[in-house]
Amino acid sequence: MSAARPTVAVLFGGANSEHEVSCSSARSVEEHLDRGRFDPVFLGADRHGGWHRVDRVRDLAAVNPVEGRRLPDLAGVDMVLPVLHGRFGEDGTLQGLLELSGTPYVGNGVLAGAIAMDKFRCQQVLGGSGIPTVPTVVIDRANRAHAQRLVDRAAVLGYPLFVKPNRSGSSVGATRVEDPADLSAAVDAALAHDDAALLQPFQAGDEVDVAVLQRPDGSLAVAPPLRVRLSTDASYFDYASKYSPGSVEFEIPARVPTTVADRVCALALLAFEALGCEGLARIDFFVTTDGRVLLNEVNTMPGLTSRSQFPRMWAAAGMGYPDLLTALLNRAFAARGIAAPVGTAAPDRDARVGRG
Repeated sequence: MSAARPTVAVLFGGANSEHEVSCSSARSVEEHLDRGRFDPVFLGADRHGGWHRVDRVRDLAAVNPVEGRRLPDLAGVDMVLPVLHGRFGEDGTLQGLLELSGTPYVGNGVLAGAIAMDKFRCQQVLGGSGIPTVPTVVIDRANRAHAQRLVDRAAVLGYPLFVKPNRSGSSVGATRVEDPADLSAAVDAALAHDDAALLQPFQAGDEVDVAVLQRPDGSLAVAPPLRVRLSTDASYFDYASKYSPGSVEFEIPARVPTTVADRVCALALLAFEALGCEGLARIDFFVTTDGRVLLNEVNTMPGLTSRSQFPRMWAAAGMGYPDLLTALLNRAFAARGIAAPVGTAAPDRDARVGRG
């Protein structure tokens, strides 16, 4: 430890479609991190991938990209808190760099990040653990010309259906398709963000999300589940709904039957362990009108803005934002055998407890 208070590098930004979302998460961290326990420094990646040390998160918008470094300046850093989302942030690439440099960091490692970012391969891993997932057809550049034929042949697909990039987040590049005439444009939109597109049937019902947090001793807890309630103008939980005030309501705890709440929490813990997750994850489910529970996605670095689901679920469990950040950091220090200031652990009150 380089100082009485450990130096925590907040990594944010990134050269991907979730750059601004990451900056928003970093601004919330900047506002709420306990300065009595941790000394933060801010390392931002501009939209071209160059790294800059900045005094404030907002300063990244004014940097000269030409002056960016190829790699982040980690000198004097005791712990990294990477609040980057999407590719080159939570997909294992940044984590590999931190592993090579010997720098400890908060959250999921290389393998869990890489698998979770590749949604189709993540489904295959989770399916091997007995976790039900959304039926999916994959379209890549090799079979792109036959997309309509593949849809017609797939018994699991009909209209409406959803098309989204295999490796992307925040619903960037995703489209709800109501008519076969619109399929081609939707596939092209998804392939603009990745080399594979996922086609999935519309699931009538609710999205229910679960926040998993790992305590310093390695045990797991889940917060009260959240149900996403869209405004009448939104056809699905798209980018605008996620980041525009008033577009969505997060119902916490989710008003679902106890049996459903228990099932999504149990499956979330099973998915966390099946992927070898570390520290935190937000795991999203569809609960259909006919009673099925299907895992949709695993987010290994969920949004950490003040409006994001993960902090709000833990707030409903009695853990405020500053204590949540402290809990994440303390788990990262403990996982690597490093002493850290004493902080708040995941609360038992109103939280469902699992075993890590």
